[in-house]
Amino acid sequence: MMKSTVFSAVAVSIGYTLLGWDFTTVLEANIHMKKEFDLNNGPSIDGIILAVSVFGSIATTVFAGSLLDWLGRRAALVYSSLLLISGGLLMVWSPNIYILLLARLIVGSGSGLVFTCVPIYISETSPPDMRGSLGTMPQFMFFVGIVFSYCLIFWMTLMPSPNWRIMIGAIFAPSMVYFALLVLYLPESPRWLVSDGKISEARISLQWLRGKDDVSDTSAGEIALIADGMNMISDTPVGGHAIGTVRSQSFLGTNISQMSRHSTFYWHLSDPLVDFLGSIHESMSELGAGRNSYFPVFNSFNIVEQERTSEQRGNDSVHQQTREAYSAEEGNNGDNLQASLLSHVATAEVNDINASFTSEGSSSYLRRHGTSTSGLAQDLISSLHDHDIEEDDEEIHVAALSSQPTLDMVNTGLHPFRQQMVRLSETADIKPKWRVLLQPGVRHALCYGMLIQALQQSAGISGLLRYTPQILEEVGVVSLFSDIGLDSHSTSILISALNALLMIPCITAAVMLMDICGRRALLLVSIPILILSLATISLSNVVEMGSLVHEIFFQLSLTICFCSYVVGLGPIPNILCSEMFPTRARATCASFCSLTFWFGRLLSIYCFPVMLSTIGLSGACGIYALVCCMVLVFVYLRVPETKGLPLELIAEIFKFSKQECL
Repeated sequence: MMKSTVFSAVAVSIGYTLLGWDFTTVLEANIHMKKEFDLNNGPSIDGIILAVSVFGSIATTVFAGSLLDWLGRRAALVYSSLLLISGGLLMVWSPNIYILLLARLIVGSGSGLVFTCVPIYISETSPPDMRGSLGTMPQFMFFVGIVFSYCLIFWMTLMPSPNWRIMIGAIFAPSMVYFALLVLYLPESPRWLVSDGKISEARISLQWLRGKDDVSDTSAGEIALIADGMNMISDTPVGGHAIGTVRSQSFLGTNISQMSRHSTFYWHLSDPLVDFLGSIHESMSELGAGRNSYFPVFNSFNIVEQERTSEQRGNDSVHQQTREAYSAEEGNNGDNLQASLLSHVATAEVNDINASFTSEGSSSYLRRHGTSTSGLAQDLISSLHDHDIEEDDEEIHVAALSSQPTLDMVNTGLHPFRQQMVRLSETADIKPKWRVLLQPGVRHALCYGMLIQALQQSAGISGLLRYTPQILEEVGVVSLFSDIGLDSHSTSILISALNALLMIPCITAAVMLMDICGRRALLLVSIPILILSLATISLSNVVEMGSLVHEIFFQLSLTICFCSYVVGLGPIPNILCSEMFPTRARATCASFCSLTFWFGRLLSIYCFPVMLSTIGLSGACGIYALVCCMVLVFVYLRVPETKGLPLELIAEIFKFSKQECL
């Protein structure tokens, strides 16, 4: 059912492969281009060549939020691939240093768009129970790009005169493949289409992403939730009753334990959302993945095969009850339909919950309770389900790529609300407003997103990854492979490639565990390992030991450091920054978080070589270990668990204050 969703996530993540390629090759190419352009006189030229692409990323990221909301996610990614192609071709040509710097600036601009847009696209197209795993895919592809680039560099270092233009300019070839995939196979984000008023196009896109057989019931509930969630940044709260109901239910068993912590130091420092969402996930795990009595709307698009099989037996009786209930209440579609979809779903009676929100009954539930749903959601569900889908997969895919409704879907159908939905897509003016950033829930999430990105870069792993070959040469690890007949530089490249290759299984484990253990749990487990490995690296260069023991000890510690990073602190900040914001503000807020990331990377590029020359590798790793301790405290006190929750509900939960969670 989700093959198209997985394919889209993998295809769009190829952009991170290009980021990993460029991240690795530029430092090696810098050594050779300095000789050709006679740039050895000024040491600052190293930093300029390395940092100019970061400046391009920063410049693009400033406008990335507006571009993503104006053009759409897919179009922005297409333009980013064009920037990478043109920048790569310019680097292959590069007759002088000025053209080279311009090419680096263009590549950095494309990288900024890719870095901001890819996590947003994956989060908006993935179902809640797969969003964490698919959101880890960019990190996986990033290290795939690093492995390929190290292989290319290693092969070229064996040549008498390596061609540095091929090292950095060859990025244009995979960029062309990336462009073709984006244009031919990638649909637009359904959430962006809904936010732009294009309901019919959103339905087509979601149909292709979820599968043709799945769209008739499951995707209708998902689109209704997205459409109802568009009001979350307005003055009227949409999900207030839903959250209130969950708060009263999920905190029923933990109220006494929380009251005992109100006067503790922990309570004053921690965010109540950590405990609030933790109690929800505990209750969800106790009830099982098949049913969720706190948020029954999950069951309308979280499909479990066992449920599908069991519900098939009573299919005829369910459809009969649906027709009777819908015909009995069809006349109640008056002007007094003010309650939201979320508030009604969360306050539904238990007997309705157990029978309605399944893969075959989500629309039945909404129709039977149409008098309590919002007018938009009710009309949307009725309009979607009165039209039988008869197109084949190829036609659906073409319609999704073109982001235009088919003539049959727009102009035919028996439901009178169809033309209202068409007029909504033509006249909607719900573009994002900057004022949304000042609202409490968005401001709360934005502060957390920017802070966790800053802390990630402050941990210094980006510097260690970029300068791994030089570090291995200085420490002497290359002597372990002296018998293979390579010089020290080629050996350091080979060892770096092996280190990157060892990270692939660790990222694969993170992909598998992200939606099982959760983001918060992986951070709390992996960060202590990262701290210990950094501290071990620092101590290994201080404590006296034999050269062979020191080299083996250092290499093991460095490998563990990288592996623990890619499991937790590497991919999770981007996942969180793509989950915490409402749809209309997601691109703008994510661009602010990306700005924090790029500024942190810029400081890391300049600070790490300075730290190596002043306090040495031991001092640098010791400082990074202390920073990781701060990251661990921040995660424990302030980062809530977001696995398995719809994006609209996560954005709504962040609106609640400490007093409301009591």
